[in-house]
Amino acid sequence: MKVPNSKFCLLLVAFFLLVTQSSISQNFVHSINENLVPNPSFEATNVAIARLDMEMQNFGIIKDWKSAINSPDAYHPRLKDIRFIHKAPNFLKQFGEQEPRTGEGKVGMYIAGGAYKEGVTAKLKKPLIKGRYYYYHMYVSLAEGISNSCTSSIGSYFTARAPKITSTSKFPLNIESSKIICDTKNWTKVCGVYRAKGTEKYISLGYFSDSPKGKSIKGEEFDAAYYFVDDVLLMEMRDPKNLVSSQICDMALDFLPIEFLVGESEAYKEIQKALDSYIQYVTIFKVNKVKIVGHADDAGSDFENEIMSAMRASNVKKYFIEKGIDESLIEVIGLGNTEPIVTKNSNLDPESNNRVEIKIE
Repeated sequence: MKVPNSKFCLLLVAFFLLVTQSSISQNFVHSINENLVPNPSFEATNVAIARLDMEMQNFGIIKDWKSAINSPDAYHPRLKDIRFIHKAPNFLKQFGEQEPRTGEGKVGMYIAGGAYKEGVTAKLKKPLIKGRYYYYHMYVSLAEGISNSCTSSIGSYFTARAPKITSTSKFPLNIESSKIICDTKNWTKVCGVYRAKGTEKYISLGYFSDSPKGKSIKGEEFDAAYYFVDDVLLMEMRDPKNLVSSQICDMALDFLPIEFLVGESEAYKEIQKALDSYIQYVTIFKVNKVKIVGHADDAGSDFENEIMSAMRASNVKKYFIEKGIDESLIEVIGLGNTEPIVTKNSNLDPESNNRVEIKIE
C-alpha cells in the first residue's frame, strides 16, 4: 500500500519496525541540525548540577528534559557531582549494565500501569506544522537486572502544552511500538511517522495509559518492565507521496562509505544498490546540500589518484541525477589519496581507501 491515501491522511500514522543499530556509520550533519528534539541523547546537563541536593532521584541533572510522571532515572558521568542526601548502596545498579547507544548519557524508566509508570517530557525546538509529516524514532533496551516482563507499550506523545500526567491518565501514545521489546543486550528502534495537528509543542516519552500491552518473560501477568532510552529523533519529512509505508521506518539513517574495487570508478549494480539508501533519504527529507567526496588509495601517482577519486564521485553524482535528485543540491569533490581511512600501520584492508563518502547537510 502506498502513502498517502485517504485513510492515511485522516489518521495519524502508526506503523513501526524494530531494527538494531549499525555499529559503523557516517554522521549526517543534516539529521543532527534538523532534529526537533533538544538534547536527544541526554548528553547535556544543567549548569547548577553541583548545587542539587537529592534523595534517590537524579533526573533533574538532564538539560531540557523534565519528569512527566514519577521519578525516571538519569545515567550520566556527572552523577558523581550530585550531593545526595541519601542514596541506597545499589542505587541504579540493580537495573543492570547497558552502555548508552551513543555518547555517555541515557535515561531509564518503568513502563507499567498504575502508580509505577514513569515518563519524561521536553519542549520541541519549534512547534509542529499542521498537516506536515514527521519521522520519529527512539532507541530502547529492556533492563535485565530488575525487569521480569517486557512490553510493546512504549513510545511518544505530542501535546500543545506541558502535559499533566497522573497514575490514572489514559493518554494514548501517538507513536507506539507494535512489537514486544524484550531485548536486554541490544538497542531496538521504535519508529513511526506522525501527521501534525499544528498545535504540538511538547514531546513525552514513556507510556501514559493504565493498561500496557505486556507479556511476562516468566509467563505471568504484566509486572515490572524497566527500559533504557537513548537517541530520540523527530524530523520533518517531504510529502510522502509514492513512498511505500513500510520503507520509511526501514530506511537507513546510518550509512557506510561506498567502497570501490581497485582501479574501478563505475557505479555498477552493487554500488547502485548501496546508493539507493542515500537517495531514499534525500527524497524523504528536506536537505540543503549533498556532498559527494571521492577517495583513492596510494597505488598510483598523486595526479592519477586525484583523477580516479573525481571520476568515482562524478559517476555517483550521475546516478543520483538519474534517480531524480536535483543537480543543484549536489557538490562533487575529489580528494585523491589525501584522506585515507586505512593507513600502512593498520591491520585493515587498504582497499577500503577506494571509496566515496556522501555527506548530507
